[in-house]
Amino acid sequence: MATASVRSKKFSRLISSEPTLVLYQGEFLQEALKKERVTENEIRSVLRSQGVSSIAKVKAVVMESNGKFTVVQEGSLSNPDSPLSNVRKVDE
Repeated sequence: MATASVRSKKFSRLISSEPTLVLYQGEFLQEALKKERVTENEIRSVLRSQGVSSIAKVKAVVMESNGKFTVVQEGSLSNPDSPLSNVRKVDE
């Protein structure tokens, strides 16, 4: 399957997902949570495990294509140098 995904972009998109924002600028993104089947409590647990004391201090939480979460303290969706530049934002 790995060979097929490397050779075919269409096939690659079918078997892997893009990183998805589930929290942005202190706001839970309800449509993204629903689409990714994640709860607010799961995100809060991730934040606690990262030592985050306040959601307001977090720029974003990204659900990576492997199902793990990344907590981003700084960054912008529009800045090409940002770690958020290739992250999909599900429209609400």
